[in-house]
Amino acid sequence: MISLRHIPPRSFLFLALFISMASFQVIGQVSFTTSVNQNPVRYGQDIQLKLTLKNFRKNIEAPKISGLKLRSGPTTSQSNSWVNGKSSSETSYTFTYNVVVQKDITIPALKINGPTGIVTSKPIQLRVISSNVNPEEIKRSNALGDLACVIEVSDDDVFIGEPIVATFKIYNRASNLDVREYVVPEMPGFWKEVVGQSDPSWEPQVIAGRRYNVANVRTVVLFPQQTGTISLTGFELTGYMRTSFFDGKNVSAKSDPVSIRIRPLPEPLPTDNLGTFKRLKVQTKISAKESVANEAVTVEITYSGEGNLKFIQEPNLNWPAEFEVFDPEVKDRIKITEQGESGSRVFRYVVIPRSPGTYQIPPIEGSWFNFLKRDYQSLRHLGPTITVERNESVPESGMSYNSKTDVQVLNQDIRYIQTNWNGKCLQKAHWNGRKLWAIGFLSLGPLFFGLAWFFRRRRELIQRDSLGYRKKQARSKVRSELRAAKSFAQDANAFYPALGKGMETYLLAKLGWNASQNQRDNLQAALEKHAPSCAVEWMVVLERIDMARFAPGSVPPPTEMIEIASRLVDQTEKTWNA
Repeated sequence: MISLRHIPPRSFLFLALFISMASFQVIGQVSFTTSVNQNPVRYGQDIQLKLTLKNFRKNIEAPKISGLKLRSGPTTSQSNSWVNGKSSSETSYTFTYNVVVQKDITIPALKINGPTGIVTSKPIQLRVISSNVNPEEIKRSNALGDLACVIEVSDDDVFIGEPIVATFKIYNRASNLDVREYVVPEMPGFWKEVVGQSDPSWEPQVIAGRRYNVANVRTVVLFPQQTGTISLTGFELTGYMRTSFFDGKNVSAKSDPVSIRIRPLPEPLPTDNLGTFKRLKVQTKISAKESVANEAVTVEITYSGEGNLKFIQEPNLNWPAEFEVFDPEVKDRIKITEQGESGSRVFRYVVIPRSPGTYQIPPIEGSWFNFLKRDYQSLRHLGPTITVERNESVPESGMSYNSKTDVQVLNQDIRYIQTNWNGKCLQKAHWNGRKLWAIGFLSLGPLFFGLAWFFRRRRELIQRDSLGYRKKQARSKVRSELRAAKSFAQDANAFYPALGKGMETYLLAKLGWNASQNQRDNLQAALEKHAPSCAVEWMVVLERIDMARFAPGSVPPPTEMIEIASRLVDQTEKTWNA
């Protein structure tokens, strides 16, 4: 043991200084900082001010700051660490303030006594955003209460086919709500596309100075399919709110109805109308502008824009007779977002030119309704040309090909005709008295040729007038549809959709309409014009079929519906006015 009495005074001074410097280096530097949890903030919003002491401890009282009102605090946290023989500590005090002024706030530099003297923090400039609270927002806040289901729509006055973005949200002021179930309505009268999104989560939002937790449970893009006023309702939830650690209560909420007015498209409606879009264009792409006969070429027709592109049907094209054309492959590249639906629909044809020459790919024509400009716009695109050379790898056979006829053998030479025949044959006298038989047999060739020409001519007329052919075949077509629906008589879920499809297909064929023109108001007006005696009964039957999809018990049974539909088709055929 060393006695301090034996240490010289000068050595004692150096020892004390060394111990002081060593201890200061081991503990580390001290500091005092301030921070806020968010910047900028809104008027009426709560913020948290955090004061952090590093490498020393001190009890701190809430500082008084002009423009901020103390709500609670402090909450304290502490951490210690030892790294490479050097210790450090950090103590934090967090205070909650409320913003009470509508202007920027300066949190001044704060001072505190540290182990080595006065320690000062840096000032903070807190930007305050005006809440711009208006009477409508206050009214909405009062209507929401503490828990509400809300249906928000992008527009409530649109044209038929114009997209509407509907958002289903839950507003909740409690922090201990357990949502057990929520129901989103079916939304009849609309074609809907659900926007892909992550699982619902609570997001803070301030409305008229009141803080809400808001969850977006579903976003849907709606395309109205009928005119009139449609109400969206039925969005509701049930949940459990805890009032204490051991107790709670059941809660529920239901949305107010949202009415949407759907206008019909302006008259006159173009016969080649493709639908309602924000923008639409078409282009044609061909895999090769030069080819040889009997080799396949790919032709792509692409419709692109914003709107319900899935409603665009295969274009009616007049292909060159020398082309063999296969049914198109349809590919959709469509994106559904909170702004609506956009992308493209592609019709890909495989075409085989059978004869050499220069051909024009058929032009694309049509019209569409621009709901932004509230007017119809024409759509026209000239197709590219393709040059087809003779295929030298295929030997000349004197054959030509046609997509509308069978293979024909042309220009065959007649060779090696023998004028002196010595083989067995019937004597000329054998035909004496059999003149009528001979004429009959000889007439079979021209008769078969005439029948072949007749059926070929009839097929060409059908291809030229596909609309008239649809009208003529409507009755036989609906008969087969009714038989198909009758096979589902024991299954109501399959019967009524099949019956509805058959009846609507029949009416569209009789009227010469496409699917986009199938609107109840227009349909009723057309029936009153062409079949006034059964127009009312048609609307009743269609309404029953729609109702049966949701409430099968409220309509007649399938067997009776089949009899009603058959009788109505017969009556329509008898009274139809072209």
